Amino acid sequence: MSRREPHPVAPRTRTAFLVRLLSNTLSQQVERALKPLSLTQAQLAALAQLTFTDEGWLSGAELGRRAGVTAQAMSAAITDLERRDLVRRSPHPTQGRIQRVHITEDGAHLLERAQQLTEPVDARALALLTEPERDQFRSLLLRVMTASGCAPTAEPEPGE
Repeated sequence: MSRREPHPVAPRTRTAFLVRLLSNTLSQQVERALKPLSLTQAQLAALAQLTFTDEGWLSGAELGRRAGVTAQAMSAAITDLERRDLVRRSPHPTQGRIQRVHITEDGAHLLERAQQLTEPVDARALALLTEPERDQFRSLLLRVMTASGCAPTAEPEPGE
């Protein structure tokens, strides 16, 4: 049995190219939707990730990893969120260099509003798909992300 060569794909329909175009388009639309809240996507990602953790906190480094931004960019995002009383920082009880970041009640309320403003972006992007296709699309995206090493994590790494 001979091994088959992969079917050639035209450059304009390669997965990485299509995902980048989609990502850029959605990113621009989300930025516009968040403008009234003076919130960046990194800040939105930080607020959202802080609601996903059972511990009630994440380190800035872990927030940066989960948001796909540099530690420096996340540090700036957290500083602005803290200035606006949307998050608070506290020292880790045993790891002196780690600052725990917690979402505040105001942060949770702003996150709700941000999700309301950005939901139409998702709705428009998926409008031509049926509900089963939307579920399948998300499932396939997560599988591709896992294979690429960038699937979202649910829990902070030990010591973070």
